Amino acid sequence: MSSISRRKFIPLVGTALVGAASLSFERSNTKHISSTILLPKRLKKGDTIGIAATAGPIQEKKEVEEFQNILHDLGYKTKLGKHVFGQFGYFSASDEERASEFMELISDDEVHGIFFIRGGWGCARILDLLDYQVIAQHPKIVMGFSDMTALLNAITYKTGLVTFHGLGGNSTWNDYSVKYIERLLQDAEKITFKNTSADTSIISYSSGKNEGICFGGNLSVLCGILGSKYVPDWTGKILFLEDVAEEPYRIDRMLTQLKLAGVFDQISGLILGNFRNCVPEDPKRSFTLEEMFEQHFSSAKIPVFYGAQIGHIRNKFTIPLGVNVRMDADLGTIEMLEVGVA
Repeated sequence: MSSISRRKFIPLVGTALVGAASLSFERSNTKHISSTILLPKRLKKGDTIGIAATAGPIQEKKEVEEFQNILHDLGYKTKLGKHVFGQFGYFSASDEERASEFMELISDDEVHGIFFIRGGWGCARILDLLDYQVIAQHPKIVMGFSDMTALLNAITYKTGLVTFHGLGGNSTWNDYSVKYIERLLQDAEKITFKNTSADTSIISYSSGKNEGICFGGNLSVLCGILGSKYVPDWTGKILFLEDVAEEPYRIDRMLTQLKLAGVFDQISGLILGNFRNCVPEDPKRSFTLEEMFEQHFSSAKIPVFYGAQIGHIRNKFTIPLGVNVRMDADLGTIEMLEVGVA
């Protein structure tokens, strides 16, 4: 299944209670909403994946069948959320219905992980409707990207639960991308992410290494919740960003928003993933994406590199939010210092 961009698609708590399905342990010398990291239980063959529709509607019913077939071929069972086939304007259902669907899958003990049928727009609108204490009491794997950026960052920040920026229903589930899911979510590996294909090359804008707790995702979506109660204190964090189909001046505007909000003064390092189709409509009256990045980050006091295989691309990493990582801007690597699942 081919990836569909966010922009192109739009028109169409309490203390975490840890049970047998999770592992919680103390983390020292880090600023986090909690002193604990909450790990979901790893996936195994035969587990049930809940498929949620917390954002936009599908275009054709066969999208759902194709996604189910992919997961079945990987050895998982599936359970559909109530509104996977729905449409309510440019959402799959109302805010209340989409929030209820997600919470039902969270509370369902037969469901071991939650993936998403597609992005678009809508997750930010349901953040106030979720019960984060219940989410912490039923820790399970939650994985998605694009519009799910709002949901992932909110859950990890509010509960300490590790979430995963990875494949969705309309992603390309090729061997390259699936391998990262298996290593991370099934085998509980501490992965060092490093580009190994010819898709992208690494550009280091500011040399060096640093460590911190990993947060981030889609730049447009993250800017949309900036300043809310659903983003962390950025002090000491490693931030990763990606986007799709945004002209360089729009990327410039959003990076400037993060700069003026003090985010770049607080984080320990910045990873720029893939910014697919982020090209100027009129090249003669625009900077290139790389020139704009150079303006922003060539004199940065933290390590910054561009080109990590994160985002709206065929070959992509699955990146955990909420774990300590070490980035190396010269090698273009992201090293997990903690596991992401129990």
